Amino acid sequence: MEDFDSLKHNRIGSPKYKVSNASVFVSAGGFHFIDHLDPVEELSPVIDGGALTDEEIAYIEKSLQSNPGRLEHQVFAVRRHSEVNGKKALDIGCGGGLFLSKIKQAGADVLGIELSDTRAYYAKTRHGFEVVKRTIEDDYWKSYHGTFDMVTLWDVIEHVNYPLATLRSAADILKSGGILLIDTPCRDAFYHRFGEFTYWLSRGKYPTFLNAMYSAKPFGHKQIFSLAEMKSALEMAGLEVVELRRFHELSFPYSFYLKKLVRSELLVKLLLPFVHIFFIIFPIRNKMLAVGRKK
Repeated sequence: MEDFDSLKHNRIGSPKYKVSNASVFVSAGGFHFIDHLDPVEELSPVIDGGALTDEEIAYIEKSLQSNPGRLEHQVFAVRRHSEVNGKKALDIGCGGGLFLSKIKQAGADVLGIELSDTRAYYAKTRHGFEVVKRTIEDDYWKSYHGTFDMVTLWDVIEHVNYPLATLRSAADILKSGGILLIDTPCRDAFYHRFGEFTYWLSRGKYPTFLNAMYSAKPFGHKQIFSLAEMKSALEMAGLEVVELRRFHELSFPYSFYLKKLVRSELLVKLLLPFVHIFFIIFPIRNKMLAVGRKK
């Protein structure tokens, strides 16, 4: 098994792909990651809601939380593996808090982690639960050892600096028999493979989907896992893998991705109806769901 965190820490050699906002390195075993780390240790744990503008609220509600099917899928995944009523749940990277709000209504005792001031403040004030602005690797969480029935990372593991450290810290706060649920883009799926193909065919001029899958911007995508790598990572964190599969889901509206690919508002408007039809006919399984249970 490759130690994914050590690979990132001891990066050697040249990048395999240079995309618009990142350089992508590939290990001997095939793990894909970029050469950027976010300075999370410099973040203040104090949540400052002063920058929560109407524009930011609109983004949270109309873009970040604009896919009701995504929320339904997340709640259904939890219910397949655990009761909700009376259970203690932590959502790492809770965003605007919609998922935690939903399972709170079903009787769960919920807590969120969110490093964005505006999203943390929005979740706290809009949904009325506690949000902590500290990474799960922070010493703050040591007192929570073995206290949660479930921990979720919805579209989060691709953003963190050291994914194995994140998974081990998340597993540490689970009770025996508790579950860790992850959804994340899948590298052994159409979008990543097509991006690699166009990159190779154009000698790096047209990375297509790779441009949307990696970014060295703050809290961008730092690594994309394959199914086999995710299985290894969960096992290295001390968890038994109880579900691991690919499925179709886009986290943002189709227009968001079209803008990244074509960079033209006119083309986005022209292509959008065809994109909707395409995904009805061909629901490409671009993401993975991974569920691990603490032994």
